[in-house]
Amino acid sequence: MLTQEMIADVPSDPGVYFFRGATGTILYIGKAKCLRKRVRSYLHKTKNRPSKIKRLIRWTTDVRYQICRSEQEALFLESRLIQEYQPSYNTALKYGRTSWYIRIDVGEAFPRLDRVSETQPDGARYFGPLSSRRWTDEAIDVLQRIFPVRTCEGEITPVLGFRACFQYDLKRCDAPCAALITRERYGEMITDIVNLLDGEYEKVQTSLVAKRDKASEVLQFERAAAFQKQLQRIQKVFTFLDVHRKVTQ
Repeated sequence: MLTQEMIADVPSDPGVYFFRGATGTILYIGKAKCLRKRVRSYLHKTKNRPSKIKRLIRWTTDVRYQICRSEQEALFLESRLIQEYQPSYNTALKYGRTSWYIRIDVGEAFPRLDRVSETQPDGARYFGPLSSRRWTDEAIDVLQRIFPVRTCEGEITPVLGFRACFQYDLKRCDAPCAALITRERYGEMITDIVNLLDGEYEKVQTSLVAKRDKASEVLQFERAAAFQKQLQRIQKVFTFLDVHRKVTQ
């Protein structure tokens, strides 16, 4: 059963927490802006808790956590780990609620980041479920600030001289509609986004470092600076550490 002793050393950092059963199986994965406050809340007012949460508290014999650098990083990490481990109580606790996903149709010439409430067998990549519509929008916003890809609806055909929308002025989209970015370079950003959502932080970092260095070698300093900025933003928001080791210790 979950006790005060189990959570005595939980820090106040943002991160992801794991409730495990007697056999070591992960029962539940959650995220928190403040791990200490969130985990301790399970021991308060237990009489008014739904029966599913009472069972979770009763069967929990161990609590582990993974510190993150930001609430956004915790969001992505939670989503990826739920998808990987499929904890039984994550499904139970979210029963009857709408799930949200980030959808990327990698088959399109210029894929967009889309928020959807269900998956379809349409060949697109789906990432989630995420815990709320607000968090899904926040996730898309974070990704778009790092990689300026489009979120507008419908397929597009690049037209040189086409007037790009306000998203381009805000540096939130590289305006493929106006042929201001090639399909190849746009596709590289989509690949990096997919790799980040898959937890392949090191792969994305290596890719961006190589692109930055290559741009510098050919004296494309503005492009090199853009890659460096992406690296800095990723390092600030996404730090996917050795999760498997920390979860299974």
